[in-house]
Amino acid sequence: MAGTRRRSTERHAPRAGALALAAALALGVPVSAGAGPAPLRDGPVTWFADDARPVPAPAPDERGLVPYAVEAFLGRPFSRFWNPVRLVRSLDGDGPAHEALDINALDEVVDSAWFTNRIGLRPLSATELAEGAGHGTPLATGPDLSRGLVVLKAKSAGVTPGFTVRDGRGDVWLLKFDPPSHPGMTIRAGVVSNLLFHALGYNTPVDRVVTFTRDDLVLEGAITISLERGSALQVNAANLDSILAATNSRFDGRYHALASRYLDGTILGSFDDQGRRDDDPNDLLPHEDRRELRALRVFGAWLNHFDLKRQNTLDVYVGPPGEGHVRHYLIDFASTLGTFGDRIVPRFGYEYGIDLFPILGRLGTLGLVEDDWARLCPPPDLPEVGIFSAEVFDPAGWKPDLPHSGMANLTRRDGYWAAKVLSAFTADDLRVVLRQGLYQDPRAEDTLLQTLRARQAAIVGHWFERVPPLDFFVADARGVAFTDLATRRGFAPAGSAAYRYRLAAVDARRRGERGPWVTTAACRVELAGADGRALPGVPRPDTDHPFLALEVQLDRGRGWSASTTAYLAPASGRIVAVDR
Repeated sequence: MAGTRRRSTERHAPRAGALALAAALALGVPVSAGAGPAPLRDGPVTWFADDARPVPAPAPDERGLVPYAVEAFLGRPFSRFWNPVRLVRSLDGDGPAHEALDINALDEVVDSAWFTNRIGLRPLSATELAEGAGHGTPLATGPDLSRGLVVLKAKSAGVTPGFTVRDGRGDVWLLKFDPPSHPGMTIRAGVVSNLLFHALGYNTPVDRVVTFTRDDLVLEGAITISLERGSALQVNAANLDSILAATNSRFDGRYHALASRYLDGTILGSFDDQGRRDDDPNDLLPHEDRRELRALRVFGAWLNHFDLKRQNTLDVYVGPPGEGHVRHYLIDFASTLGTFGDRIVPRFGYEYGIDLFPILGRLGTLGLVEDDWARLCPPPDLPEVGIFSAEVFDPAGWKPDLPHSGMANLTRRDGYWAAKVLSAFTADDLRVVLRQGLYQDPRAEDTLLQTLRARQAAIVGHWFERVPPLDFFVADARGVAFTDLATRRGFAPAGSAAYRYRLAAVDARRRGERGPWVTTAACRVELAGADGRALPGVPRPDTDHPFLALEVQLDRGRGWSASTTAYLAPASGRIVAVDR
């Protein structure tokens, strides 16, 4: 039926593998199905997936939370648990799944309708960080209050009230308030986390903190508000005042709310974290095999975004009918940085909503052994901050509220890539983003900055221990330079590492005899002299072995790391692949 999603599982691995290979080839991503890395080739590296081709608009499709939760808690984990292939793969420490399918020969995620490389590959200006999805447009400043905000819809049911409004430019926004018991907490966290996820590379709506007075809200025509038990009430000036007063969201005489601009295009519903959307010809890769979805386990751990369920995603058809394509969004970031609706729950991030093994552990100890997270509480004098701590934070043990098929497939290389992107944020970058939350107490901003930096350091340290952070290999006429990201970005002391390398002329299958190890203190390997001739000891590529392999390891006093190998095509001077 149109609009439904096929959910590939590990039980269908052979068929899924063949489909994924065909899909990756169609998208231009160089992969090899189960036979090792793709052969080397001397050509430009793929950086863009061809997944924005014109397609008919898919039918809107939204699956309910309860059926999704049942499958997330029971069906999918059961399938993964009893899959022997996953167990065997996990034994070597690389992770339970095959490598992601949307990566290029340099082990980077390609730009697509799902993800755009931003801070992971280039520094972002303060303006880009602050403006997020609205960068370079009037949307970056939030709703235009010059003609007031015309109320189009209103609601009072649920944890918090909200309004749909039209601003002076004609843009439509959803205004969301904090729970009255926690004024200033969720809306600020929502805006900050939205901007951070956008900087990471995800598609997000424009979310801003907006401040306004009662006079800025304009009633035109008959507007009804939904009440409990299905009843409705016509909104007038008196009950609008009552609704606003109940929000408990006034700061210095102005109301504060999160304004989320409605996305342009046709809303198709949420996307699943497993399988594909059959009625979207561009959606060829199983979602659990997309690195940017696997990496949500790392990014979610950083911001404690435990609510990364399907219902907080959105597929949108953008473009004229028949000429557009589907773009995939993450939405609703209010349950981050230790916040959650009208309650603050210490468990979030430490256990699934239903987590069998911790439950059995507590039963076995008769509840006498208390979990470390159970003692966490919000700062008593900072009402804008939730339970967000680095004290008992374990990057490897973080869990979302609902099990997530993409996160469950995270491999060693996926985790390293995510940590590498995360390591690019500086303290100044984070300060710029935090200021967009308009925290009223400067200590709240300082506390969140310290915690973000501490959790960032824990995550980066965890993954950089498992994959040496040797990256961004660059070739010139005389050699190859690389970057030790741990020292470059301040996560290891400068001068704390020694490096060693060895060279080999290899064929397209990476076969060739390695030379002896050479130790160096520099992140550069000289291959040729000033006259352009190869230095002594540098292998000479030939017809059968046209590529030069540079294998590098590092040592920070605990022994030599695993290898990172870059492949140079001397004929063109390109770095054509990187293996980890």
